[in-house]
Amino acid sequence: MTDKISVNCQARLTQAITQLTTMFREKRFVVVSLRPGKDRTLDQNRLWFAMYKRIAEMTQIGDEADARRYCKLHIGVQILLNEDAGFQAEWYRIMRHLPYETKLDMMGECHLFGPDGFPVTSLFNRAQGIAYTDRIVARFAPQGVYFDDLLSQEAA
Repeated sequence: MTDKISVNCQARLTQAITQLTTMFREKRFVVVSLRPGKDRTLDQNRLWFAMYKRIAEMTQIGDEADARRYCKLHIGVQILLNEDAGFQAEWYRIMRHLPYETKLDMMGECHLFGPDGFPVTSLFNRAQGIAYTDRIVARFAPQGVYFDDLLSQEAA
């Protein structure tokens, strides 16, 4: 049982203290790690979902969910295959033989992997997340998809 709470307001601080207290009372032993800073995944996810929406609006790929599935399969999986030997071994063992449409469907909401689909972007480290963003731009900008406004908001 591992929980992660980003404390960015009084209510979240109260939630963290309450959860820590409850866990301590129930288990008696609790390991706590603290670090200052902002959780980049929330901002990164917000950017990616805005990018998926833009792709859906400016291409024939389908809706936002279709754009997300496409990017995860064609861009995200490739990043992990190139950089994570463990992911590569399991992908080749379990997923490689499946038909394309099945793999694409599994990148989105499904009964096996839940609302986020097959884990890809959630496995990224910071550098892989940046590479994913850059590769989405590189893939879709030549098709006329404009991301500069979204990327400049991210930098701000």
